[in-house]
Amino acid sequence: MIKVLQYPTPQKGKGGLHQFFLNTLKYIDKSKFQFGFLALSKEPLDLHEDVVKYGFKVHYIPLFAEGNEELFTCDLNAILDEGYDAVHLHTSFWRGFLIERVAVKRGIPVIIVHAHSTNVLPKDGEDHEKLTLIHKKNKAEFSAQLATHFCACSKAAGEWLFGEQIPREKIRVLNNAIEVEKFSYNPDTRKKYREELGLKKSFVVGHIGRFGYPKNHEMLIDIMSRVCGIIPNAKLLLIGTGEFHKGIMEKVKALGLSDDVLFLGHRDDIPELLQAMDVFVLPSRFEGLPYTLIEAQAAGLRCLASEFVTNEAGITSNIEFLPYDNDMWVAKIAEIANSNYLRVNMSADIAKAGYDIKEQVKVLEKIYANEL
Repeated sequence: MIKVLQYPTPQKGKGGLHQFFLNTLKYIDKSKFQFGFLALSKEPLDLHEDVVKYGFKVHYIPLFAEGNEELFTCDLNAILDEGYDAVHLHTSFWRGFLIERVAVKRGIPVIIVHAHSTNVLPKDGEDHEKLTLIHKKNKAEFSAQLATHFCACSKAAGEWLFGEQIPREKIRVLNNAIEVEKFSYNPDTRKKYREELGLKKSFVVGHIGRFGYPKNHEMLIDIMSRVCGIIPNAKLLLIGTGEFHKGIMEKVKALGLSDDVLFLGHRDDIPELLQAMDVFVLPSRFEGLPYTLIEAQAAGLRCLASEFVTNEAGITSNIEFLPYDNDMWVAKIAEIANSNYLRVNMSADIAKAGYDIKEQVKVLEKIYANEL
């Protein structure tokens, strides 16, 4: 049995890392691999029940390394004493390398650093510019001696995290793979959900993502305020939660769009909601490689993404990358609304491109077993 410690475990929300864990937990060979999850939290995680139902463990440490490095190291060593063979570190930007150094010192056979984004992701109250400077400083000091494997969700994410410190050929891209069959286009589900949501005769623009700075909801609402003037039956579905949720609701109300924008909050029926949409939009300021864009393409949706989303996400011919130009976004959405687009099942294309979780997890198993 190979024991793998995963860090960090997301505390709240259903973002990309949460989805990575859910997909991996479901399909990893549990007769050969056992996971432990390290969480910097006093409260139970959203992921807690999903972890324990597979017989795995969550280690709670209510302390960040910045608060007390000596105590954190002591707690970490106590966890590693339980016999972990691999440490899988998930990160968006550099704050430091304490866990890597502890793992190297203990001689952990497999130490994976895995890039998941292309920019700094501040917590509430943190300064973006300050964190960017910290990232750049640490990035320049990172070395190949601090890990055995270097992974990224996209080439762009690998470049952001590792830069010139790690040769490109040593960085393995691990696709943000999905359960392809769950997202296959289903006209019956589409009809049912559109009726339940009161959208039977609507042109539905959809967005899935945390209400935070990276997702750029402000721009999306400005675009929709104009789209609704051109397309009277246009509706916007916003799925997700986050710190910007209240502000976006206030903006919608101020623009008189309350009847045209549906705030659905956190949902567990994403595959079904994608069926109800007519176009999926992602005007993000930055991304690693978003699961939602892969899922939307699998569902046969036309997709519009900002130029700051890596073009590696362009798996099918149904996606276009647009600059930050509201006029262009409005025109393109209107064009799609007036087209005779025939929606078809694209799941086979997604699987062929390497985004089937059943195949991707086999690669991960080889890394954990130190066979790659």
